[in-house]
Amino acid sequence: MQVLDKTQVEAISRALKEPGWVLEKRLKALEAFARLSYPSKKDEAWRYTDLSEAPLEQEVETPKGLSLSRDELPELVKRRLEKTDVSGFLVFVGPDLVYAEVPEELSAKGLVFTSLAEALKTHPGKVEATLFRGVYVEDKFAAENSAFFTHGAFLYVPAGLEVEKPLGVFKVLEGGKASAGRSLIFLEDNAKAAYIEEYLSLDLPPTLHLSATEMVLRPGARLRHAHVQTLGDGVWHFHRQRALLERDAALNDLVVNLGGRYARSEVASELLGPGAESEMLGLYFGHGLQHFDHYTLQHHVEHHTRSDLLYKGAVKDEARAVFSGLIKLERGAQKTDAYQANRNLILSPTARVDSIPQLEIGANDVRCTHGSTTAPVDEMQLFYLQSRGLPRSLAQELLVKAHLADVLNRIPLRALRAHLEAVIEEKVRI
Repeated sequence: MQVLDKTQVEAISRALKEPGWVLEKRLKALEAFARLSYPSKKDEAWRYTDLSEAPLEQEVETPKGLSLSRDELPELVKRRLEKTDVSGFLVFVGPDLVYAEVPEELSAKGLVFTSLAEALKTHPGKVEATLFRGVYVEDKFAAENSAFFTHGAFLYVPAGLEVEKPLGVFKVLEGGKASAGRSLIFLEDNAKAAYIEEYLSLDLPPTLHLSATEMVLRPGARLRHAHVQTLGDGVWHFHRQRALLERDAALNDLVVNLGGRYARSEVASELLGPGAESEMLGLYFGHGLQHFDHYTLQHHVEHHTRSDLLYKGAVKDEARAVFSGLIKLERGAQKTDAYQANRNLILSPTARVDSIPQLEIGANDVRCTHGSTTAPVDEMQLFYLQSRGLPRSLAQELLVKAHLADVLNRIPLRALRAHLEAVIEEKVRI
C-alpha cells in the first residue's frame, strides 16, 4: 500500500498548476492528517460505526486530462441527463472534468461555473477568499481531503443575480483508487441559485470516496442545494459539508444516501448573521449490509436566526442507520427558533437504527425543540392494505413512500424529486 505523503501532495498540486498558497494549505492539511488518528468506536461521534473493513489510505487517483463529447459520456450520466432539468452542468469522470455545458447568458451576467482548478486560474481572488473556510482539518478525513483533493467544482453567483433553473454536477467514480473532490459555492449579496451534486457509479471493488462541500452565502443570498449519492456497492463514501450563512441568507439543503457500502454525511449550517435561515432535509434507505451514518449541526451564532431539520429514512435486511444531530446556540443567539426531527422505519427484524438528537443552549430567550422516532412497519396498516387486495410487498412499498413523503414533498426541484421516488421504489422491491 502506497503511503500518502508530501511527494503525492506536491505532485497533485503541480499537475493542477495551482498557486503557491494552495500548496501551502495542502501541506498544512497533510501535517494534520499525519498527526490525527482515524476515528474508532471509542470516539463518541463514531461509536456506532466500524471502519475495520474500510479501504483507508488507499492511493489517490491523479488527473489524466480526459475529455469527452456529450455522446461519449458514461451511460449513468446520459440516463440522468434525460430526466433532469438542470440548465447547466459539469461532468467529472474520476478526477477529470470531461464535459461542461454552461448557458452563455449566465456567464455574460458574471456567473462562474467551472472546475476549481480552472477557477484558480481565471478567478483566483474569489477562490482564495472562500476555499477552506468551511472544511479544512476538522478531523482525519477532512484533513485528507484538504491535502489530497484532485478535482472539484466552483460556482460563483454575483450580487443580485437570480438563476431560475438548477445547475448540476455529476461525478462518476471509476474505482480501484481513492477519489477526493470538493465543491465550492459562493453567492454574493442577494444572489439566488439551486445546485445539485450527484455521485454515481457501478458496483466497484472496495473504494474510498472523500467529498467536501463548502458554501458561503453573503447577506440576503438564497441557495437550494442537494447532495445525492446513488453509488454502487463497494464504495465507502465520506462527505463533509458546511454552510456559512450571513445576515438574512437562506439555505434549503438536502442530503440523500441511497447507495454505496457505507456512507457518512457530516452536515453543518453556521448561522452567522441575524435573519439567517437554514432548512436541512435528509433522506436515506438502506438494504443488504448498507450502513448510513449522519451527523448534523445547527449552529446559531447570532440572534434572530432560524433552523429546521427533518431527516427521515428506512432500513431493511441487515442495514443500519445512525443519526446524531446537535442544535448549538451561542450566548448571543437570542430569539433563536430551532427544530430538529429524525424519523425512522424498520422493515426487518435484523435492521437497526440509532438516533441521538441533542441540544446545547447558551441563550435563554429561545425556542428549541427536537424529537426522534424509530418503529417497525405497523402490522395493522399492512393488514388493512392487504385486506383490500394488495400483496404484502406492494403494501409495504406504499407505507415506505408515505413515510418518506414529508421530505420528498419539501424538495422544490420536481425532476430531482421524481428521480428519488423512482430509486426508492426500486430499492423497496429488491
